Amino acid sequence: MGVARFRGTAVGVTTSAMTSLRNIASLVAAITILQLAQGLMGVYLPLAMSADSLKGAAIGFVGAMYSAGFMAGAWYGPTLLARVGHIRVFAAAAAMVTATTLGLGAANDAISWGLLRGVMGFSVAFVFVSVDSWMSISVSRDERGAIMGIYQVLTKAALTLGPFLAFGAIPGAMGPLMIAGALQALAIVPISLTSRAQPAPPMAAPLALREQFDVAPAAVTASFFAGFVNAGVMTLAPLYALEHFGAAQALTFQAAGFFGSLLLQYPVARLSDRMDRRVVIAGLSGTAALAALALAIFGGQLTFVGAAALFALWGAGALSFYGIAIAHMADRAEPGRIAQAASGLLFVWAAGSIAGPLLLGAAVEIGGREAMFWFAGLSGAALVGFMFWRRAERGPVEGVRKDVVAPAVATSVAAVDLAYGDEDAKPPAPPEGAAPQS
Repeated sequence: MGVARFRGTAVGVTTSAMTSLRNIASLVAAITILQLAQGLMGVYLPLAMSADSLKGAAIGFVGAMYSAGFMAGAWYGPTLLARVGHIRVFAAAAAMVTATTLGLGAANDAISWGLLRGVMGFSVAFVFVSVDSWMSISVSRDERGAIMGIYQVLTKAALTLGPFLAFGAIPGAMGPLMIAGALQALAIVPISLTSRAQPAPPMAAPLALREQFDVAPAAVTASFFAGFVNAGVMTLAPLYALEHFGAAQALTFQAAGFFGSLLLQYPVARLSDRMDRRVVIAGLSGTAALAALALAIFGGQLTFVGAAALFALWGAGALSFYGIAIAHMADRAEPGRIAQAASGLLFVWAAGSIAGPLLLGAAVEIGGREAMFWFAGLSGAALVGFMFWRRAERGPVEGVRKDVVAPAVATSVAAVDLAYGDEDAKPPAPPEGAAPQS
């Protein structure tokens, strides 16, 4: 592995870190397999719903139902975890995800699509509650940086590659659903066969959203925008590519957004350790806004390569600032409350991912596919303005050491626990992947 720098010292993947990685290898393997399925579903489902003659508003409703289910699962997941333990929660939830995935093959209207996706979101939340809490307990503070790098590379790569598993499939065909269902069922295997003892079930800390907004309004607002804009765009982007470039190219177009984020996430995370994180968030949101507006204005005139490159640039900006928002909250939060703060940000992200797809779906109904990028561009510009306003109102953190930021996916709180971990705090409740997509 290359050398990475964390907390100002040069460290590689040490023998101790490799031992910790072996201890959680089954967890990383399970989530990587699951994210392959999530990447596939992210591009296949909008195309399948379009084949069922669902319009933009109906597709937005289905996306919002997934997020609503995830919020409910994130809220109640820790209670179930305390009752039956990590392995049972994961196995039961993954089985439910598999069943609902295969059930989507019988869906033919917005209500049935929405109900099944709501149950799926509820179940996926349980999966992340189980894995994330287990992982946060199993990795020591000093090894989190190295382990985080490996974890993020594998899961982001899975989200990027997942759409290509649907290559050549006819929209609405059962084949991709069967592949996704098989992957979701296979994710149970490494968890169920692990020889490592599962940790004691943790207790969940209550959310205090108003308090968190008072502590770091920029972090809360950025987290909301990450769900509000990104969830809707990633839901409807395959339909934009389908209309302009055909079904086969829709897969590559979707993957381009994740690929852009994968390339830029770590460099900008390191940059945010050296300057005001709100400025970095503003820069990323501004980059995404410019790319989105270019797609809105010139989308119909671009070649596929040009459009995919702009969408990758959008992904590099829009899909990368959520982890930096978490770091900004960590800079301002009181010691011992980072895990609770991270839980609140994920809940806010999920709330945004309910509202965004609904509004964006209606905008697409009125203004056509390009409206999604007008929406994303103007929203991104608004976030830029808010970040600079907050910086003017409240200066940089004084006298507080910044924690090193690790790239985070909004559908998983493991990134938060690994990057900042609070040894005394209990794991927070997390919010498709790619899910909804961070």
